[in-house]
Amino acid sequence: MPNSVNTRECPPSRKVPYLTGSIKKVQKVLYLNELMRTANSSNSTCEQDTGVHSHIQALLSEIIKSSHSQVLMASGMFAEEAYPFLPKYLDCIEQLYKLKPENLDFKNNIEEARLQINSWIENKTKGEIKNLLLPNSLTSSDELVLVNVISFRGTWKYAFQKDQTTAMAFRLDESQSKPVQMMRLQGHFKLDSITEPRVQVLEVPDVEGHLSMVIVLPREEAGLGQVTNEITYEKLSNWIGSANMKDTAVVLYLPQLRLHGYYEDLTSILAALGMTDVFNHSRTNLSGITAGGDLRVSKIIHKAMLEVIETGSEFTLNNQTSKFENPELFKVDHPFLFFILHKETKMILFYGRVCNP
Repeated sequence: MPNSVNTRECPPSRKVPYLTGSIKKVQKVLYLNELMRTANSSNSTCEQDTGVHSHIQALLSEIIKSSHSQVLMASGMFAEEAYPFLPKYLDCIEQLYKLKPENLDFKNNIEEARLQINSWIENKTKGEIKNLLLPNSLTSSDELVLVNVISFRGTWKYAFQKDQTTAMAFRLDESQSKPVQMMRLQGHFKLDSITEPRVQVLEVPDVEGHLSMVIVLPREEAGLGQVTNEITYEKLSNWIGSANMKDTAVVLYLPQLRLHGYYEDLTSILAALGMTDVFNHSRTNLSGITAGGDLRVSKIIHKAMLEVIETGSEFTLNNQTSKFENPELFKVDHPFLFFILHKETKMILFYGRVCNP
């Protein structure tokens, strides 16, 4: 997305009640200016005339609706009891995001507050994410704690079968390798070979065609570092949207993936990107959230979980069991990149690199 930002003030009658100078820096760091240019306007009293909130709401609703139980997301806002949320803000945030911020007693009962947040997250993710906040992860001086979690458990058109998984070597680098549980399946996938950088790109569709996993596998002479430095969202979109991505009979070997990413506090990372005011008492202005506006964001906690494994059943109606003539071999036995895409919105839900599965 472009690095410009639209800082135009909204007419007072349609301005989001919690859009302040502090929030404008959030917009810049998170590149919300792009959504502000493309979203439709809304007549809601909670909506800025740019329509950014309705745009995000529509994206999240579409992802949740079409991905069923494969993707689970939850976001929470928890403030110290001394900073009660304004009724207007509570109405708007529930209308726009189905979110119910809560006030907790961080100052006097920090352990109970931690357990309440953990229980809320576990309930929202249907037990997928438990014990998000570790002991001592909160302090009595915390004021506003933001929490976001997302989990993914893929259900694929061609299902991985347990009886097809065997131990195989995964090359960590030119001189080292390790044994991994390598899954195997065969089916028709979109496949292409890219010349610059020299990679193979394979798209694995989910069972209903709403999501896909894109694997970017470097050729032997192209290291993962080079590919990581050169890849962009535009390049990835061009690769998977190219007519060169042909439906191909493929035998796929892929390591079992059980990946966890946990950031106990993102505030330092976001501050380094320029989002500083909301963390500083002398600069923050969240007057649309609580009376007085001197509430500061003290922690932003994020966790992502991803699992790509066998279905557990010996047979599945969606699995391709017939033999193919001269199938292509796509063997993911060295470091690679992966992306989980929501096809309708073209959103990347997960991306990462696997160097040591």
